[in-house]
Amino acid sequence: MALDTMLKFVVRTGKVVIGARKTIKMVKLGKVKYVVIATNTPEEVKQDIEYYAKLSKVKLIRFPGSNKELGTTIGKPFGVAIMGIQDPGQVPYEALDRLAE
Repeated sequence: MALDTMLKFVVRTGKVVIGARKTIKMVKLGKVKYVVIATNTPEEVKQDIEYYAKLSKVKLIRFPGSNKELGTTIGKPFGVAIMGIQDPGQVPYEALDRLAE
């Protein structure tokens, strides 16, 4: 299954957090299992997310497109630079683990 298809299923059937501030907050609290990062995320935000994800043992998934492409993929009319996945819904954890770092 391709990454964009998986993310659509996760948004429809699971629980996600959209936005850098909310995602960083949830990573700090340990309530997120995966973080999806777009390629054009600002460097300082990317460093913050990577640092807190490493501390909290949260897996990172790098989305190969821009924030606008990520937003369109998950069905939002705006760009999404960072998205946290709390519950993947019907998507198996093993499928997300293969894409994660």
